[in-house]
Amino acid sequence: MNASQSGYASTEFAYGAGHVDPIAATNPGLVYEITKTDYIAFLCGMKYNATTVKLISGAAVTCSEKILPRNLNYPSMSAKLSGSNNSFTVTFKRIVTNVGTPNSTYKSKVVLNHGSKLNVKVSPSVLYMNSMNEKQSFTVTVSGSELHSELPSSANLIWSDGTHNVRSPIVVYTGDFSPPSSS
Repeated sequence: MNASQSGYASTEFAYGAGHVDPIAATNPGLVYEITKTDYIAFLCGMKYNATTVKLISGAAVTCSEKILPRNLNYPSMSAKLSGSNNSFTVTFKRIVTNVGTPNSTYKSKVVLNHGSKLNVKVSPSVLYMNSMNEKQSFTVTVSGSELHSELPSSANLIWSDGTHNVRSPIVVYTGDFSPPSSS
C-alpha cells in the first residue's frame, strides 16, 4: 500500500531493512553478533528492573551493566530525538565480526535517503580484517537540524569489500508515525 492508498507516507518503520537475499545470507562477509548478555544490558538500559528482566530472560540479573538502546549491537541504528527544530548529534557504537575472508578491506559508504539532510560520519571509515572471526568496532555519528516532525530522516551505511555489501539502515526521528486517525 502506498501513501495515496493509505493517507500517510510509508517510512522505514513500515517496511524494515528490506528484502532478504537467501543466497547472499549464506556468505554475508560481516555480521553484527549479539548475545543474551547484550539483550539483558539493553533491557536494563531501558530501565526495566531486575525482577522484570529475570521474567523475560529466565536468568537472575543485577542490572549492573546497562547500555543505551541505540547502542545495542544490531545492524539497524535509530534514535528518537526531542524537538524537531534543534540541532542534534547522535553517536551509535557497533562491533562487526568478519565471517568472510581473511585479509579483507571493508570501505564504508553512506547513502542518504530522499530528502534527508543528515550529516553522517563513520569512524574508522575503513575496516581492515586480518583474520576470520576478527571483531572490529566503529562509531557512526549523525548530526543535523530541523528534522521533519512527521517523517523520519534516514540513510544507509554500506560496508563493502567489493564482493559483500553489508547494509545498515540509520534513522533519526522526532514523531511517532502512527497512521492518521479516521474521523
